[in-house]
Amino acid sequence: MILPKIINAGVYRKAQSSTLIVPALFLGLYLKGLIRHTTYAPDGTMLGTLTSELKPFISLTPRGFHLDFEYGRDRENWVIMLSFPAMKYNKEDHQLYWDYNGYPLAIPRRIELNGEEIAEFRHRFHMVSSLYASALPRNLLEAELNVLRILDRFIQEPHREDDMAELFRKQLDDDQKWNYSITEHCVRLGINRDRLREKFFTRYKIEPGEYRAQMRLRKIRHLLAYSDLTLKEIAFEIGMKNLSHLSGFVRQRCGESPSQLRREYRRSGK
Repeated sequence: MILPKIINAGVYRKAQSSTLIVPALFLGLYLKGLIRHTTYAPDGTMLGTLTSELKPFISLTPRGFHLDFEYGRDRENWVIMLSFPAMKYNKEDHQLYWDYNGYPLAIPRRIELNGEEIAEFRHRFHMVSSLYASALPRNLLEAELNVLRILDRFIQEPHREDDMAELFRKQLDDDQKWNYSITEHCVRLGINRDRLREKFFTRYKIEPGEYRAQMRLRKIRHLLAYSDLTLKEIAFEIGMKNLSHLSGFVRQRCGESPSQLRREYRRSGK
């Protein structure tokens, strides 16, 4: 994974009323002092207005956004400026996406923090700022890794979509022996297969069938590497009718037989 590159990092504490066109991806931590803050997309679309009543939050603001804001004398907001091409703004749906290996994952632009998180994130932003001030490569790497730890909070935040897609995913995850087909899962949820597939893809950017196949392959790899089950027992464990089905699936996905993969894993100690 390419780490986000830090361009600058620090804290703003002075009262200020201004406008700004964001020059880089802003990873922010707001704690206090806000009077007003309005965000506009690059095309001029107003995306929201914040007021002094807002609770502390972390946020991501893409390059090219227009900000109109005012802060008072008790201001404390931290900003880490980043170069991170994997984080992309889609002007069609005004959504921020993290491009992970070709899968665009929807990311919220702002997350309110609970009481326990406030001290934690203040510490992390302070740490990134202090480490970035050093010219030591080790400190710069540690700063970038801490940025990833902050960004991890955005991944943890549930994306606000139809709950049916999440319920469908959990149902697929729970079917560890592949007892039901995709169609049967849809019937169990009482929703049309095509409609549910569309909801799933919209939320997770992967087809449910492909998601399920990748889960199956991961379990096969794990059993080949870490278990003493025979190939026939592995086929049974992942819901395949026979060894031929297992061999065909693995060859199609990996270009090798299950036996070849097992030998490679055992040699490498994986």
